[in-house]
Formats: sequence, structure tokens, C-alpha cells
Amino acid sequence: MPETSRRTALPASAFATRLAALAAIFTLCVLTQVRGADAYSERELQALYALVLAGFLLALAYGALTAWSRSPRVHLFELAGDAALISGFVYCSGGAQSIFGFLFLIWIVYAALTLGSRGALLACVSAIVAHTVVVWGPASGWFPSFEGEAGLDSQGAITSVLGHALAFLAVAILARRLAVEVQAGRRELHELGEIHRRIVDNVSSGLLTVSRDGRISSFNREAERITGWADSQAIGRTLAELFPALGPIAAPSQQERMQVRFDRRDGRRLHLGMSLSELRDPGGESDGAIAIFQDLTRVVEMEEELRRSERLGAIGQLAAGLAHEIRNPLASLSGAIELLTADLPSGDASSQTLSQIVRRETARLNRLVTDFLTYARPGPGRFEPVELVALFEELGALLARDAACGIELATSIEPGLRALGNSDQLRQVFWNLVRNAAESEPVDGVVRVRARKCASDSELEICVEDRGCGFAPEALDRLFEPFFTTKPKGTGLGLATVQRVVEAHGGRIAGASERDKGTTVRVFLPRA
Repeated sequence: MPETSRRTALPASAFATRLAALAAIFTLCVLTQVRGADAYSERELQALYALVLAGFLLALAYGALTAWSRSPRVHLFELAGDAALISGFVYCSGGAQSIFGFLFLIWIVYAALTLGSRGALLACVSAIVAHTVVVWGPASGWFPSFEGEAGLDSQGAITSVLGHALAFLAVAILARRLAVEVQAGRRELHELGEIHRRIVDNVSSGLLTVSRDGRISSFNREAERITGWADSQAIGRTLAELFPALGPIAAPSQQERMQVRFDRRDGRRLHLGMSLSELRDPGGESDGAIAIFQDLTRVVEMEEELRRSERLGAIGQLAAGLAHEIRNPLASLSGAIELLTADLPSGDASSQTLSQIVRRETARLNRLVTDFLTYARPGPGRFEPVELVALFEELGALLARDAACGIELATSIEPGLRALGNSDQLRQVFWNLVRNAAESEPVDGVVRVRARKCASDSELEICVEDRGCGFAPEALDRLFEPFFTTKPKGTGLGLATVQRVVEAHGGRIAGASERDKGTTVRVFLPRA
């Protein structure tokens, strides 16, 4: 803790201590007046009441000033006011015979705690001067005592002044040592707090604590990054509000490590690994709970990709052989139909129609087999730098030629951005994505493409966005599954093939969608 902060930090009990002292003096005055004791005259009691009132007003003023400013000047003003007030109590209650001289001792200790060693020295000197004035003044005839009576003789005044001065000096020395120890304790406590804060903020896991009433009481920096919630937004909420997937949970001590889904505020769905444990106070009593969690989304995605690759590896060879076995008879059928059609009479409309149907369906089946072969074995090809600006200019021109589509392609691509991959395969990937987005857009809509460097600088992110009908959550989860389609005439292999090609390039693909708001497909590829 900086020196200024230590010295200007007002002890938490200072305000209450000041009020308690004033209340005690007020009670003493009231008891003296009620019992009719002759310790103080009526005039002295009135003066003491006035000083108590002034003390209460000063206490309120000090509280307002210290809340407004932590400057040491505020405490100097506070100590000066207290010195004047204590001097008034001593002067109005008998001077050297006053019982309120001990207030100077308390004042010196308080000065040491608030302003450190220099504060103790300043308060000691000020107390000696103030006490000397109110005692020596009447004795030397500088001014009369409060009641106008003769004060102590010079010898008595000197004895009182020296005695109090020695007491003030002794207390100042002790208070100075106390202040040094308190400041060292504050410094050590602050350093421990800083170490704790740095540890909590720099751990690679999200960490939060929950109080006894079930509300979040702390939230570290990694928790902010993972969840997208600022600590000021998360603190005060219940755990179920922030993580609805947890639902009602048992006692934290009974919880094993669990995996939960979490929807960020920006719409991204994460898979979190979380463990809950009981938080205990030094006495061993339950004081809430602590939750530690990590973002396992990439790990879960890799596990799913591995399982899918294993499945595809098992069926790939079988699928390729089966596709070739289907394609060979298809070629024979197609040739036979062509020969039969050539021999048909020109006026036989029914046979001509049937032959066209056979040719069309044969071609469709051939395309399906071709797509399936591409999906099962998307050859890596030769990788080279691919200019994204030129690639999407070409795709935009292709899209513009489709008059029935009526969709515009709007691009925002950083100049000179190049992906490392096979140009033909990447062209097919993005044409598939752009075409799908165009089919989702209303007439005269706009498909938007954004491309930028990722933070790692070794990857590119290409986003294809539409504002079409979007997908339901259950459909979004199956977006890249083979043979899953939402189109009446789709094969369900387009996006599955896109994913296979992207993964063969060492990249990854993800989709996000909201019903009636549109879809965004994000492709990550190695940067050339």
C-alpha cells in the first residue's frame, strides 16, 4: 500500500470512538447537573454542553470530508479541530484540575494511526503547547481562568505542565511504535491481498465464489473472458442465473467434476468443465462454495471430430468401392437409354418423356455418387496461397449471373489476405456456402462475407452471413451431418463435404443461427 494511502486511511472505528467520547462527556455533564454536584458551575456546564454540540457537528463534518477526499490535509484539519475542542474542554472544566486532559493522550494515538510517526510528533508538540497555554495562561496572568478565579501558582502550573508534557511525550513514543507496527501490518496485508488477487486473476481457469445466501461474491478475470460477463454484472446473481444448465445442485461437497453447456451473451454455445467445492471459514464452518471451470469447447469439438473421422475412415473404403460399383451400371444404363431413344419413333411422345425422366434421374444419381465420393475421400490436392479477394470476386460474378437468384454478394476482406490450400477445393467450399446463404435470403437480399486475420496470426477467419430464415437449435446441431438437409431437393452432402474439405486443410468450421434472423458460418483456415 502506498505511504499516502496508509496514512490517510481513516480507522474504521474513529468516527464511532469520537461519538462515544462526546456521549460520555455529555452523560457526565447531565449526571452532574441532575445530582446537583458542585464539580462544575452552571456556566461551566453550559460551556461543556456547547462544546459537546460543537464536537458532534465537527464529527459529521469530518465524516463528510474524509468521504469526499483522502488528502492528508483533511486529517490535519481534523486534528487541528480536535486540538481546539480538547483545549476548550480542559479550559472550561478547571484547567490544570480538569479531568479531560486524558483526551490529549487519545488524540496523540489517533494522530499516530492516521498520519504515522510525523503525526505522533506533531500531535505531541501541539498537545504540550495547547495544555501549557490553558494551564500557564491563568497562572501567569495572561488571561483569567474560565470562572475568573485565580489559577494555580507558578510552581503548581510548572509541575502540571511538565507532568503532562512527559505523559504526552511517553504516549507519543509508544504511539509512534504502534503506528509503525500498524503500518507494517497494513503493508503486509496489502501485499498478501495483491498476491492473492494476482494469483486469482492469472489462473487459467474461471473462478468464482458463492456466499451463504447462494449469490456470487467474486468473479476472476478468466471467468469474465469465458462467460462474457463483467464481474460487476455477475456479482450478486445466483449461480443458477449465470449457469442455467446446472439447475438445482446438491451440496458442493457431493459434486464431482461435471460438464455443462453454457450460452454466452453473444450467442456462442460453450462446453464447460466445472467443479464445485465447499468454502469453509477458519472455524471450519461452511461459508459458501467455490466453482472452478474451464472452456472445454475446443476439446469437445476435437473429440467429436475424432469420432467422426474414425467412423468415416471405417466406411470410406467401403463407400468408394460401392460408389464405383453403382457408377459402372449407371454408365451402362445411360448408354443403353441413349441407344433406345435414338430408335424411338419421333411421334412417340410418351416414350420420349419416359426416356427423359430416366436420363434426368440417371444424371441425378450420378451427381449423388460423385458427391458421396468427394465426401468420403476429399483428396488433399496441392496446397498453395489462395487470394481471397480474387476468389470471392469470382464467386460474386457467378452469383450475379443467376438472374433468378437476385442476390448480391457484399465482401469485407483485408487486402492481401491469402489462405493456404487447394484453390479448386476452396472455391467449391465457399461457393457451396455462398449458394446456401443466397438460397436462404429473400429476393434482392445480400449475402455478406467477412475475412480477417485471427489473433494467433497463423489463421484466417472467413464468415459467410445471411439474414434468412435461420435454423432451429436441433437442426443447427446436425448442420454438418451427412444426408441431413432442410431443402426439399437437397442430398445432405454439401455442408458435410465442406466440413471434410476444411478439416483436410487443417482448418475448422462452425455455424451459428437464430430462427428468422439468419445464419453465420465461420471457417478457419491456415494463413499463407
